[in-house]
Amino acid sequence: MSSFLTLRVRTFLLMLLTIVVAFLLTGIFSLYHFRLENRNYHFERLERKEKAILSHIDYLTSNNQNKGLLATQWKPILSGKVTEISSIHKLDVGIYTSSGDLITASVLKNGSLTIFPGRLTEYMEDSAKSRGRKVTNEGNFLTSTSEILGKNNRVELVVRIPYEIDPSAIPKEDVAFLRQLLLLYILLFVIGITFAFFFSNYISNNIRLLIDQLKKVRINKSNEKLTWRLNDEIGELIQEYNVLVDKLETTAIELARSERESAWKEMAQQVAHEITNPLTPMKLTLQMMQRETDVTEMKSMSTHLLEEIESLTNIAEAFSRFAQMPGLKAESLDISYQTNSAVSLYIDRGVTFVSTGPVYTKVDKGQWSRIIHNLLKNALQSIPEGSKAAVEVSIEKTQDKAVVIIRDNGTGIPQQMQDRVFEPNFTTKSSGMGLGLAMVKNLIENFGGTINFSTGDHGTAFTIELPLTNIK
Repeated sequence: MSSFLTLRVRTFLLMLLTIVVAFLLTGIFSLYHFRLENRNYHFERLERKEKAILSHIDYLTSNNQNKGLLATQWKPILSGKVTEISSIHKLDVGIYTSSGDLITASVLKNGSLTIFPGRLTEYMEDSAKSRGRKVTNEGNFLTSTSEILGKNNRVELVVRIPYEIDPSAIPKEDVAFLRQLLLLYILLFVIGITFAFFFSNYISNNIRLLIDQLKKVRINKSNEKLTWRLNDEIGELIQEYNVLVDKLETTAIELARSERESAWKEMAQQVAHEITNPLTPMKLTLQMMQRETDVTEMKSMSTHLLEEIESLTNIAEAFSRFAQMPGLKAESLDISYQTNSAVSLYIDRGVTFVSTGPVYTKVDKGQWSRIIHNLLKNALQSIPEGSKAAVEVSIEKTQDKAVVIIRDNGTGIPQQMQDRVFEPNFTTKSSGMGLGLAMVKNLIENFGGTINFSTGDHGTAFTIELPLTNIK
């Protein structure tokens, strides 16, 4: 689905469609209602006028009823009156005998006598079964046929009244009402659109709030919970989010504890391994000292013991330095100068230095020298025996960073070991504790920088990036 049809847009369109459909159905029902009202209006109006006309004719013919007059006898009596009746009531009128023969008719409104047949054959056939008023719909005419009764309920005359209607026409009062209703619909439509817009935004904004909060979720820190005052679907979703936050925090604590325990186990194994190495020769030396009586041999063994003890001391100091870094005294220094001073000690071992000039960044002077010495020792130790060392240290600066690269021509780091280069107990050498690169990474990150490496069959390059200060 197109990204345009977001939840907010779909909600808005659905509500808008509901409003439009409701208005259309209401409009269709109203139109049907008014057409029905219009039809009923014409039927009732015809009935009222018909009663008035029948009363009028009954009054005019009351003296001649019950005489059994023929059509020819009724004609002179009614011919002059039918036009008067039609004019007064503004409707054409046709008068027939009780046998259905036309006596006379007016042509005031309809302009012809075609609507008044000479004989009411169909009506007379129906009347033979049941007498009374009959209304038929013929085109645009409602035609009512009624009887005037004399004494003994005998049919004296039959009156036919055509009433012209316009089925599509609506009375003026109904037209005015429809206009008012249309204005009300327009107002309600505008209100409905506004409500749909704000309601769709309300829903989407609350979901967006949850999405933004989910983006902020981190494993290694306390995450903020959300509150919702309604017990609805969004409230249920937020409640599940809060439960997830609690579970995530618990999992993070357990994971951190597990990582610490794992790290300490690995460290303990490393320390035990490194201490065990010199302890074995020390034990053998002491056993020999118990058997030897020669003073010279005793001195030689004592010297060996002191060397092994010194080795143990160095191991303990190395772990101590890694576990507890000294307080850093960072200051803005020209690391080009500081690096050159450290590299000068390795000039005779195949190390060269290249710099574009002074590069100022904020570091601890002593720890920076320690970083350079450590990386240079690693670079020199990676070079195979019998090969000539070619280690290059270069410093340059970009727009906002100082870039230091230590590149060697050693054997490179094996693929299976590259992911563990900066781990505390990692080393590719037969001796040492594998704390050098871990310490370097820790120090550089404390300076606000980063360290990465690239390696291959022809050597390894470590790249350090630090933010510039006091750029000159």
